[in-house]
Amino acid sequence: MLAALLAGLLVLGGGLAIIELLPTRYSTTSTLSFAPRSAPNISADVIELAANKYAVVARSTTSVNSAAAAASVTREELRDALSVSVEPTTANLDIAVSLPDSRKAATAANTIAAVVSRAAVNDRLIAGEITARADPAAAQTEPSRSLLRVVAVAAALLAAGWVSFAARHVGRRQGEPDERS
Repeated sequence: MLAALLAGLLVLGGGLAIIELLPTRYSTTSTLSFAPRSAPNISADVIELAANKYAVVARSTTSVNSAAAAASVTREELRDALSVSVEPTTANLDIAVSLPDSRKAATAANTIAAVVSRAAVNDRLIAGEITARADPAAAQTEPSRSLLRVVAVAAALLAAGWVSFAARHVGRRQGEPDERS
């Protein structure tokens, strides 16, 4: 029983130490919404396709360079931290940035949103508007440490259970008479 307790504590302690050493990243999102500019009979599919064009603008070198300079990060770091998507069946463009600093992540996402919004100013088909700006105070932390702590506790209990089972199994085998005698 002592071996099971020690195994569980060892797994728990190791798991919690590793969890605390994981780098924290903050994820923020800016959203642009697109709508028909002047022709109300434009289908939603056309607007969604046009919004996809602006997803390309958001990932462009010009956009990334502007945002990297504004957020004081490297282009490579921002490119790795950037996720751009158009939500299915909508004309909403989400620009998500995940960095070790929530303010830098929000600055980068908002800068890219501003670049895309300016690019849409001359579009004759659709108008783009920033409908949700990235907020550093509302950034989601990654990884979810509370979830990982639950996993560490479960792993510790599982390890303790395995050691306990193995100890009982070995104890029973040692107590059994040899069948060949």
